[in-house]
Amino acid sequence: MSLTSLSMEAFTRKLASADPTPGGGSVAAAIGSFGAGLVRMVALLTSNSPKYAAVAERCNATAQSALTLTDELLKLVDEDSASFDRVSAAYRLPKSSDAEKSARSQAIQSALEGAIDPPERVIHASNQICELAAELVDIGNPSALSDIGCAALCAQAAAHGAALNVEINAGALKNRELARSHTERVHAELAQVGLLAEVILGKLRAKADG
Repeated sequence: MSLTSLSMEAFTRKLASADPTPGGGSVAAAIGSFGAGLVRMVALLTSNSPKYAAVAERCNATAQSALTLTDELLKLVDEDSASFDRVSAAYRLPKSSDAEKSARSQAIQSALEGAIDPPERVIHASNQICELAAELVDIGNPSALSDIGCAALCAQAAAHGAALNVEINAGALKNRELARSHTERVHAELAQVGLLAEVILGKLRAKADG
């Protein structure tokens, strides 16, 4: 069963169980989807108002981009859990003989590389959410600007949560050059997300102060 087909209560109850999935990676993707959803909401509240006709086209494009990100992040909720399950299955492979040990080691490394992909995509999507939010904070309907701040915070939390998963899985890779490549790319995107979130929140506070 897809995790995203569960009600909010059912998902949270499953999260709170002894089952290791869904875990932090799935939660990061879910939080990211909330951020993208908030961006879409503010974009539509702006484009649907005659007062903001001058930016309606831009906001409609932003809404479409946010919908695409929402859909991707919802898929990543399940993909992250599935990738963790594949890593767990690889670790459970037999290791009685040298041949089995070799096959198990290869399976583990392959599964770890696969488990890095979903959280990296969550981080990339989070960066895009912040880029959209940074545009909306200047042109969006003022009555919904606090939602843009919440969207930026969701994206930032999602990115940091996903980064932990990348770092942990990369840390277990035998190919250290590949591991460094993953972590360096992640840290660069995290810095960008943090910068954008800081700009967005700074602008919101300035608007609130009048």
